Amino acid sequence: MTISHWLRPHQFTSPDMTADIVIVGSGYVGLSTAWWLSEYRPDLKIIVLDRSRLGAGASGRNAGFLTKGSASFYKKLHKQWGQESARKLFKFAEDSLSLVDQHILKSSPEIKFEKTNSLTLFQTEALKQSWEEESFRPGDYNFEWKSAEDLSSSLSSTFFGAYENSPEYKIDPFQLLSSLKKSLEARKIQVIENLSAFSITAEGVSTEINFIKCSQVILAMNGYLPQFHDAFKSIVRPYRAQMMAVELENDIDSSALHYDSPERVYWRKSSDKILLIGGKRILDEAGEVGDFDKISGTIQTGLEAYITEVLKVKFKVINRWSGIMGFTEHELPFVTKIQSPLEGYAIGGFSGHGMGFGFRSAQEMAQLVTGTISKTLFDELMPVKIKL
Repeated sequence: MTISHWLRPHQFTSPDMTADIVIVGSGYVGLSTAWWLSEYRPDLKIIVLDRSRLGAGASGRNAGFLTKGSASFYKKLHKQWGQESARKLFKFAEDSLSLVDQHILKSSPEIKFEKTNSLTLFQTEALKQSWEEESFRPGDYNFEWKSAEDLSSSLSSTFFGAYENSPEYKIDPFQLLSSLKKSLEARKIQVIENLSAFSITAEGVSTEINFIKCSQVILAMNGYLPQFHDAFKSIVRPYRAQMMAVELENDIDSSALHYDSPERVYWRKSSDKILLIGGKRILDEAGEVGDFDKISGTIQTGLEAYITEVLKVKFKVINRWSGIMGFTEHELPFVTKIQSPLEGYAIGGFSGHGMGFGFRSAQEMAQLVTGTISKTLFDELMPVKIKL
């Protein structure tokens, strides 16, 4: 993003700045990385930049699932990486939720959150049977089968059953970001919004209005990394995720986080009779590739049909939006050191699991930067080489 002559500050230039570390990207992962760095090294001077405002990216555009992920997600990881690695990833996500609960949620009264469970739903017995694989045992990942009679009345008439996992959390993602920012500012960390990083040099980071001298830089832009540098184009592919908020005519008596994997849909209630729903990218995979936020009529119509035909409730749409996610080939993130003009690092590629993996991933990034570890879990599983 550039600034025209007419929109630049009246002084036309801003004083140069200095820092030990510059983090580019103030989403959930960028802010969390700054938080962990300040935990390990409170002496460091850290500046966090964002080209837009807080919550403008994917971190403020999701359904507010703070979750380890669905049973189908771990089935896919099990198939790709084997049981040992998939179990490590589950434990990683489990630790991530526990850490954010311990360090952020419980200490931030302004964050509205609810501890709950998640349900990976199956509409019919045939769908469950076709989904099952002999080598994958959901119980190994703490997923417990619930038959229709174990579900709420709203679900039992529609679904054959579900795999349940807990604890999970409903959160207001913008409140989470705001709380993290407030915590960082209390630690004298600058979070600068509406300021784009243009390039990295051997001395620091150039923005459109000044230069920030630093010794280390961390790129935390997820799906927007390819915009920053061509080196990420072969590693991160941006995809849109379509979202909708509706007001229900008749309530649904389930407080869980819901995944309907065959339908590629996820949904939850945010308050009485307000339902948040997203997904259905399966209807237009190719059309959803890109880093421009826009509404897809095809997918939004598909989400409406799911509410009508599967959930069988009447509703009124109150909001539609989309967000940009960053996908890697294996749908796992990278948390790694990169080759750049100065000491550089990159964290991204979270697909739809940034809120689940994010806080623990940020901890590993901080440990990597401060020399506590030499390699992250994701470097072990999916090493990437990035040269700017």
